[in-house]
Amino acid sequence: MLSKNDILDSILTECDIATHVVSKIPADGADYRQSPDQRSNLEIARYLAFCAIGGTCAMIDGNWDRYTKWNEATANVELANFAEAMERQKQALRDTFDALDDDDLQREVAHPLGHTMRLERAFVELPLKWLVAYRMQVFTGAKAAGNSDLWTPDCWGGITMERPTAAS
Repeated sequence: MLSKNDILDSILTECDIATHVVSKIPADGADYRQSPDQRSNLEIARYLAFCAIGGTCAMIDGNWDRYTKWNEATANVELANFAEAMERQKQALRDTFDALDDDDLQREVAHPLGHTMRLERAFVELPLKWLVAYRMQVFTGAKAAGNSDLWTPDCWGGITMERPTAAS
């Protein structure tokens, strides 16, 4: 069983990785879309700026009211202030998790697709997975928009590392 601190730490780590990856979007890559019907890099960044706390609140509350408010509050986030938006989300996550106890995590909640699960699992299935998935989409979008220096450590560790040179 994961503790609430394990779950929170994992979500906060993903927030940090997302912040790193978004910072690697080329200056002219904010509006880049991998296809016409997909979100732009900036639109995905705006989603990342609230999806963890929005999903967490939705699972706790059993409705999407606070999710919608967080979405609205991040509608004007730009790449230049994305890191600050992520810090606000991280603090809100800390505050929200601080108010929970281990019994709360065992409560059954409704998943948006119609089934129920324990709250602890819902935090993994929704906000955590959303962060991973959309961070990955920003990673591929930043590469496609021109940042050819991005590679595995950026995406999975949130760190910039030199690529090993091939032996000659």
